[in-house]
Amino acid sequence: MNTRHILTIIALTLCLAACMGKPTRPSQFYLLSPDPVQPVAARATANSPLSIGLGPVTLPEIYDRPQIVTRSGSNQIILAQFDRWGGDLNKELSRTLARNLMSRLNTDSVALYPWSGRYKPDFQVSVRFFRLDGRLDNAAMLDGVWTLLDGSKGCELAAHHFQYQEQTSGPGYPELVDAISRGVARLSDEIAGKIAATEPGCE
Repeated sequence: MNTRHILTIIALTLCLAACMGKPTRPSQFYLLSPDPVQPVAARATANSPLSIGLGPVTLPEIYDRPQIVTRSGSNQIILAQFDRWGGDLNKELSRTLARNLMSRLNTDSVALYPWSGRYKPDFQVSVRFFRLDGRLDNAAMLDGVWTLLDGSKGCELAAHHFQYQEQTSGPGYPELVDAISRGVARLSDEIAGKIAATEPGCE
């Protein structure tokens, strides 16, 4: 074995030892929390509960990943190494919004996109997030647009740009996820209030 091979083996051994010596901890996984509240004044449609089609709910690619994304400064993002979402974040947002709308509109008829062609909702709600992150020990930031459509004809009934900043209650990822959940609850309040005040149908 020549000197070059020996040096290569030594370098690899030192690299492996350094990697094994790095501190590590078990990964932590998080879910958003639905926020059930008393329903707003929502009417029934033709003596039946209000029906909602929720979606699509979309995220920029940078957020649609297992790692929780935080900010450091205005232009730098950090992908958490050990703190991750417990499931697909897009689906998690849809699930949480659906649960929130069900309680706020007093209906069990909320279907997630894509729903069956036989399902004919009174309204369709789409949500497009531009930002879903925050700073540890500071605040969560939610920014995006929601659109309310007639469920049968597809005409636009309302659209609104939302931007929420929810303060965290501590310096860790659990507190950040809790703040994001509160932001989703505020978004749900806004959408439910508009639905309750809107008649389906296109002019």
